Amino acid sequence: MTPPRILVIAGSDSSGGAGLEADQKVIAAHGCYAMTATTALTAQNTKGVYDIHQVPPTFLRKQIDAVIEDVGVDVVKTGMLASTETIETIADALTHHNVSTVVLDPVMIATTGAQLLPPEALKALHTRLLPLATIVTPNVPEALLLLRNVNTANNPNTQNSSSTPDYSIKTVEDLETAARAIRALGPPWVLVKGGHCPFRADGTVADVEKLGDDGVKVVDVLVGEDPKTGEEVVVRLETEYCASKDTHGTGCSLASAIASNLGKGMDMPAAVKAGCRYVQAGIRSAPGLGGGSGPLNHFHSLYSLPFSPGHFVEYVLEHPDVAPVWDEFINHPFVLAMGDGTLPLESFKQYLIQDYLYLSAAIVTHIFKEMELHINYCESFGISKEEMENTTENPACTAYTRYVLDIGHSQDWLGLQVAIAPCLLGYGALAKQLHADPRSKRDGNTYWAWIENYVAEDYVTAVKTGSGEWELKLSMCNSVEITQRGVQGGPNADTRDGETALLERHALLQSPSRIEELIKIFIHATKQLDSTHFFGSRILVITNMSYGGGYGSRGGGGGGYGGGGYDRNGSGGGGGGGYSNGYSGSNGYSGGGGGYGGGGGGYGGGGYGGGGGGGDRMSNLGAGLQKQNWDMDSLPKFEKSFYEEHPNVANRSQAEVDKFRRDHSITVAGSNVPKPVETFDEAGFPRYVMDEVKAQGFPAPTAIQSQGWPMALSGRDVVGIAETGSGKTLTYCLPAIVHINAQPLLAQGDGPIVLVLAPTRELAVQIQQEITKFGKSSRIRNTCVYGGVPKGPQIRDLQRGVEVCIATPGRLIDMLESGRTNLRRVTYLVLDEADRMLDMGFEPQIRKIIGQIRPDRQTCMWSATWPKEVRALASDFQTDFIQVNIGSMDLAANHRITQIVEVVSEGEKRDKMIKHLEKVMEDKDNQNKILIFTGTKRVADEITRFLRQDGWPALSIHGDKQQNERDWVLDQFKTGKSPIMVATDVASRGIDVRNITHVLNYDYPNNSEDYIHRIGRTGRAGAKGTAITFFTTDNAKQARDLVGVLQEAKQHIDPRLAEMVRYGGGGGGGGRYGGYRGRGGGGFRGGRSQGANGPNAMPIGNRRW
Repeated sequence: MTPPRILVIAGSDSSGGAGLEADQKVIAAHGCYAMTATTALTAQNTKGVYDIHQVPPTFLRKQIDAVIEDVGVDVVKTGMLASTETIETIADALTHHNVSTVVLDPVMIATTGAQLLPPEALKALHTRLLPLATIVTPNVPEALLLLRNVNTANNPNTQNSSSTPDYSIKTVEDLETAARAIRALGPPWVLVKGGHCPFRADGTVADVEKLGDDGVKVVDVLVGEDPKTGEEVVVRLETEYCASKDTHGTGCSLASAIASNLGKGMDMPAAVKAGCRYVQAGIRSAPGLGGGSGPLNHFHSLYSLPFSPGHFVEYVLEHPDVAPVWDEFINHPFVLAMGDGTLPLESFKQYLIQDYLYLSAAIVTHIFKEMELHINYCESFGISKEEMENTTENPACTAYTRYVLDIGHSQDWLGLQVAIAPCLLGYGALAKQLHADPRSKRDGNTYWAWIENYVAEDYVTAVKTGSGEWELKLSMCNSVEITQRGVQGGPNADTRDGETALLERHALLQSPSRIEELIKIFIHATKQLDSTHFFGSRILVITNMSYGGGYGSRGGGGGGYGGGGYDRNGSGGGGGGGYSNGYSGSNGYSGGGGGYGGGGGGYGGGGYGGGGGGGDRMSNLGAGLQKQNWDMDSLPKFEKSFYEEHPNVANRSQAEVDKFRRDHSITVAGSNVPKPVETFDEAGFPRYVMDEVKAQGFPAPTAIQSQGWPMALSGRDVVGIAETGSGKTLTYCLPAIVHINAQPLLAQGDGPIVLVLAPTRELAVQIQQEITKFGKSSRIRNTCVYGGVPKGPQIRDLQRGVEVCIATPGRLIDMLESGRTNLRRVTYLVLDEADRMLDMGFEPQIRKIIGQIRPDRQTCMWSATWPKEVRALASDFQTDFIQVNIGSMDLAANHRITQIVEVVSEGEKRDKMIKHLEKVMEDKDNQNKILIFTGTKRVADEITRFLRQDGWPALSIHGDKQQNERDWVLDQFKTGKSPIMVATDVASRGIDVRNITHVLNYDYPNNSEDYIHRIGRTGRAGAKGTAITFFTTDNAKQARDLVGVLQEAKQHIDPRLAEMVRYGGGGGGGGRYGGYRGRGGGGFRGGRSQGANGPNAMPIGNRRW
């Protein structure tokens, strides 16, 4: 993957602490690629500047052009600019190259206080550079100088007037005022750095020399605009004041850190926060070089971590994967009901009972004092010890305990601390939030004493500080309890271990990859708590009672009484949702808690997993899109035919063409189909495209490329049918690049020129990687728009303008309906894996999207199969299309794949799987990779857990995984670090992992088409592969179709499989939609996933690997 490219335009520092030298160190430490354009050379050391030699502006421009025209740039960061001419040169260059992201560090005042820029240069900075900046990062003196200069320039007669605004900084609010005033000059974001002006706890300026640094803080203020809502964003970044002489270069280092973070795709607040943490850690670990103001430690992040000492917990809670889980946890309906006093008392009693059962688990049985306090408190609510002990522990509560115990049994002590941390931090976080919430009710609130208890100083102190005794760690989950008289400290509350302090100390000793593992443990433990120890499904079964089937809420919802009788599983007679969304937070029966089909729809409402409940959530997508009425006469004309037949191609006889097509299994249909090309040069691509292709080292075009390139370049509508791994992505990507470069440049507000629709986010990302690779030489911009990740970066890309948009249908419609982009400029449309998109139910969305695109566009449709649904789509939206097919027109398996089908019982599957793995993975150095397919997410997690416990390096991927975890798992599998991947059908198409040697179908799919696509993950790009399939009597209806596939590929057929065909099997499930699960999470068994991170976070046993 290409690292983010950061160009720094600044002066040098011969001492290495600031300027270009510091910038390059910071950018390298962030894993980005640093480039430079030098504005001036300095002779200086830690004591001061001895001389400056300014670089001529004409030579500066040559430096900038040379870098951008060759390597390209993602972010430009500026530093010392020296003169008016330099500033104007840079502004002209940024405009010429259309640089979209600029971090402007306005170096205007020296450490001594001397002004570095003359007034005319300040004016040029204001009028030329500020409007081009994405963010400006002045310190306090620079901010004041800039504002006073602008005011003087605008009002020359008021230079000494009392009407001149007073921009002096006396309070934190004054910092915000200054930031807003600078933002009004043009830049979308302003960060005013408050290091020169530390504050007291009350927000007023502190005299550090008189007060010392005790209780003094540094405040940086970021002001900008939320790209989603357009509302003003104000972020105060507070850190403890650190008295240090080693602060030389902090400003430029911070700006370079921000630039690097933006280059890596962070949004602005996250990029600034991470940059501030980086600089803070650099100051605290400065090496103390030189006799003056020495440099900070620029490379601390390479051997430590992306958080400053003592801020691990803060880093975890602000981690983009943790934040939404934690927010859902602390804003649970149970918590909010405690705050306003509306929580039913019976619910709180149930919580106390389960809390007792948790305390009495093996994990904390030694905490007798804790138990005693809890028992006494429960008695105040009329709950006896006997009643609690006779209550069955909620299975979800047990699951959390077992998860913690599993980690403890693996002797992963730090992992155990992190697994318990959500419990430790949760009480305090919940209480703090409720205590500060104006909606919380104090008077007459039964639960207010509980809330005050966990904001009490002794509890907060116990959490933060302590002696470090391990045996008291676990007791922190319940260190203080409520009594009838109010707040009472738990045992050893003043001396017990400070769990967070211990975590902080241990976290500093870990590697960055280990930190990511710990974050996964924290997320999973939080998800477990969300439905278990604090207030899970057992609580909302009571608080959300509904006589028709509960609410099915994010915390588990309630099965209700189901028509008169409460059933422990929440089923009842009337369709109670039970644990539908309780364990995994997403898996349910379908329809947002519709139970068994919304009280009568059966287990799947006709095969769609509870269709009688809430319906298909995709059905209303696109309802807000306006119908387009195209006036073809007024539409701007565009060019789409670029193919010029190479003389070698033109001179080939029809017999030669026919032979080439036969040899490569190419069949074509339609009128005037161009001849295929046999070499890259014959394709006639421009040199900027061919250089990129040849640089990849491909020997010759694949079959689909040989025939598809002339077809796509000719401007015709194209249908391409080819197996996965055949090279079809490049077949439409390279003509798309040629198409873009022939169109007028994008104007402000224009949408993309090329739109590629894909069924899954994984395929969309892989398409983007190909377009980025081959489009970089012509500086084609692209973005990838898909669900499951924040919208902000995608919106920012679309609004800046991109020539190519790769998208999944749902998220694209969301962007269109919200006005974030439009499709008026699209003249080249690609539907990749069209059959898969129809399989997934996207046809209505595809039709709505195409309705937003001009009718005379060029449309290229690519598919692995050619069923009637795809044929109908082509007929409706393509004009006089031409078609190319690689291989048989009938659905068939790749003949390079050896297919082994074993008829087994369900109970035999695991043992047989292990035997196959022992053969496949016999030699650790054999580079084999095996992809194991399961029918459900639950089984995928169970198999992964089983394999890892047995010592196999397995990871799982499915639809409940968050995007970053899916990306990580794929990377581990691609690189061979984890050569075993367990997947549901989310991975059966569109995932470009080369060199998969084996596929194992642990569960047989619903139809033969899915079977062929699954095994098509191996045997790609001319290689051979092996597919192993377990087939049970439950799959008998698919036997006939499977035997047909095996016979066509001349594979061995298990006699027991043939017997199933003879004695009644076959026919039922082989159709395109036969048995399709739909969107309901797999019918009845959809509700007990262990969460998205659990199995992948488990340690690998030592028996095998």
